[in-house]
Amino acid sequence: MPRTTQYDLPLLGIVLALLAIGLAMVYSASGIRALDTRDDPSYFLVQQSVWAAIGLVGLLAAARVEHRHYRKVALPLVVLVVALLAAVLVPGIGTTAGGASRWLRLTSFIGLQPAELAKLALILYLAFWLGSRRDRVGTAAVMIPFAAFVALIAGLVVAEPDLGTAIVIIAIGLAVYFAAGARLVAFGALGILALVAAAALAIAQPYRLQRVLTFLDPWSDPRGSGFQTIQSLYGLALGGPFGEGLGAGKEKFGFLPAPYTDSIFAVIGNELGVLGTLTVIFLFLALAFRGTRIALRAPDTEGALLAAGITVWLAFQAWLNMAVVASLVPMTGITLPFISYGGSSLCVGLFAVGILLSVGKAGSARVAEEAARVPRAPRGRGDGRSREPAPRGRGGAARARPGRSAPVLWRSPRARV
Repeated sequence: MPRTTQYDLPLLGIVLALLAIGLAMVYSASGIRALDTRDDPSYFLVQQSVWAAIGLVGLLAAARVEHRHYRKVALPLVVLVVALLAAVLVPGIGTTAGGASRWLRLTSFIGLQPAELAKLALILYLAFWLGSRRDRVGTAAVMIPFAAFVALIAGLVVAEPDLGTAIVIIAIGLAVYFAAGARLVAFGALGILALVAAAALAIAQPYRLQRVLTFLDPWSDPRGSGFQTIQSLYGLALGGPFGEGLGAGKEKFGFLPAPYTDSIFAVIGNELGVLGTLTVIFLFLALAFRGTRIALRAPDTEGALLAAGITVWLAFQAWLNMAVVASLVPMTGITLPFISYGGSSLCVGLFAVGILLSVGKAGSARVAEEAARVPRAPRGRGDGRSREPAPRGRGGAARARPGRSAPVLWRSPRARV
């Protein structure tokens, strides 16, 4: 009997590998800062380990819930997220650091970054909202509310200000809209509008414009605005093929700003070398592959949209972080999923993987059911003689034998019969 409750264990293994790398690199990159400010080199490691444990519990809980049940919490979660994003902007409620108000301080030790929760809320709401309107996705009656909703969430995040996270949110929204069967013309129009808006926001504020100019020529101000970009490139280059050794890198000692958050990929390159960076890249590519596979084998449209949104979120954010470190795009201040230090990002990301595993489990069960319905061809006649081949009709083909590969159960509304 085929198992009908099979989770995607390779996906779980990939996430656990990224998490293990993250804990090791957070300890290495934050030790000197923790010793200086907390008199304990393992302070940030302990904090991240606690968040990882909480996140893994959330992952296991989310994986056990059938993905269709998340419909009940999608709208309340969106309302809560909008309220939290608005509360962050209220003086005296939101916590300001580095010129940005992105956190809500729950206790003296615990803070919440609503923008991280907004990514998951956006995916949940859009998956069920668009899934129930899949026959009208390309119409103005769906496209306009969709664009307004994504713009509302992204606009609140931009107001913090956090343009990098807003870009990720817009990318998630467009990906889910495309997977739901949006017409290429409508999708292209929204994509162009998003690019124009991002470009306008990038040059609207002096510090953002300076980031663009620094990206074009970081050496014009190597000790000022170009310092982080140059040090990130140094970190990647000085590591060589195999790195300087875990804990032995020097770029984290006052050269790299935010070495255990935004710039942790540079520390990986510095200490683990090309081998380490390629390993991280390979793991994220493998995560994207497994997530895409789950989306294609999802038992229904809503499950496919959930899987597509979560996969694009994690893969695109990982690419954006690594691209910033490698100076392929202007600086955005985006963390590396499962690796960078941060409780909100880690817990929400692990919970999202749990939802992805839930969709994969439902798809696996459906595949097993479909395979069980297919009659197996007899191997012989039972008297020692071979079975004669099936006759061919004029212009016809032989009857197809059932294959071993699992079928693609969900078809995008874009596919035409």
